[in-house]
Amino acid sequence: MKNRLYYVVCIFFLVFSASGCVTSGQDYPKTNEPSGEPYDWTRTKKPERPYIHQYHKTLVMKIFLASKLPNQECEVYLTFEQALEVIHRLDNITIGIPKIVYLVGWQFNGHDSKYPAWSEVNPRLKRPQDKNARESLLWLMREGFKHNTTVSFHINMFDAYEDSPLWKEYVEHDIIAKEKDGTLKKAEMHGGEQSYPISYAREWDTGYAKKRIDGLLAMLPIQRAGTIHIDAFHPAVPMWRHQDYFSPYLDYTVADEVATQRKIVRYWRDRGVDVTMEGTGQARNLIGLVPMGWHFRPIKNCPPTVHCGTPMHAEPEIKRDPNNFSPLIEQFCLKVVPWYYSNNVADPDSRTMFEADGVTKVIIPSNICMPALWRKRRTLVAYSRSGYETRVWKLPPQWKDVKKVSISRITLDGPEKVSEASVSDAKLILNVGKGEALMISPKQ
Repeated sequence: MKNRLYYVVCIFFLVFSASGCVTSGQDYPKTNEPSGEPYDWTRTKKPERPYIHQYHKTLVMKIFLASKLPNQECEVYLTFEQALEVIHRLDNITIGIPKIVYLVGWQFNGHDSKYPAWSEVNPRLKRPQDKNARESLLWLMREGFKHNTTVSFHINMFDAYEDSPLWKEYVEHDIIAKEKDGTLKKAEMHGGEQSYPISYAREWDTGYAKKRIDGLLAMLPIQRAGTIHIDAFHPAVPMWRHQDYFSPYLDYTVADEVATQRKIVRYWRDRGVDVTMEGTGQARNLIGLVPMGWHFRPIKNCPPTVHCGTPMHAEPEIKRDPNNFSPLIEQFCLKVVPWYYSNNVADPDSRTMFEADGVTKVIIPSNICMPALWRKRRTLVAYSRSGYETRVWKLPPQWKDVKKVSISRITLDGPEKVSEASVSDAKLILNVGKGEALMISPKQ
């Protein structure tokens, strides 16, 4: 009888543990937790609830700070102080457009280091005058606002590495996905290290997902930023997308993982933080909850106010050469200005650029002269990839009262006055040099 009772107790304990009731030791009650149910944006053509930021009116970019190297080493591309210089220049060349910048490699030894932990700011990035790197990072976030820029972070909730401070704990609680026989699943190699996939569902059920998120929010003022970028936020990468079970050891299905993703995104939003993602394809189950996909794919009948992309990543150009902004000036003029105009013009039928011969086109590949709608003062941006002389541009109807304009060159150091010009019959004659970007406003 005693043996039978012993086995009953053991079986009950095993079932109790596998159900996800064994937690991190911190009480995260299941009451009032976010829903994992899908949201049908096609019915409302609106997000589930308003986003913190207006991403269809915001230029979103990344700045790559540091990369991990073998033996716990790190390659620094930009310190926090240098990152502010880049942010200042980006603000100058984009003439004050609202911006969000996500920092890559801000933690531990740089990009992709020591996940799932987020608990240490990369010490190599600090300013000499600050006590520690966290203090420098807080300084950067504050200073960013002075340059029309919200500074936030690129994080990862999917990958785990054996050198992480959380590795042992996550393995012991079965948060790392496991095969049926209990062996750890393997994901991709990053920076010469083997990564292992986290089960979102298991991390949520054990309370560790909330603990991880709450810890980061307590460490850094992300709620003031109002946005976070989650890299590789997917359970069904190619090697597993056709499997029913993502973590077979505890019977967590791919459907469980996707439902938990929705809980995670809603949990962030409950705390005043939007989640953006790496790709629209990964976000297909989260449209209406996730405002932006870094690698955007158009979705039929989906307004940019529900889900959009960003027209200028800036990350590779800055990483390659933080002092050469010529490629970014061209991208700003030929991609960002038309993107913003198309997303925000009041009359959809007037989503056009203006040609001298009266022919209107949605895209002009190498020359533009069109409104910068985010500016409080009426402003046109003109650019030419190859340059031209005495080209005539028809001005927008809102400029019909303008008789004379002031023309400034867009530079890294801010606008540089070039000349003035008269307007006749709502037409403006411009001379634009090769690769030259101009800002045009009514003369006061």
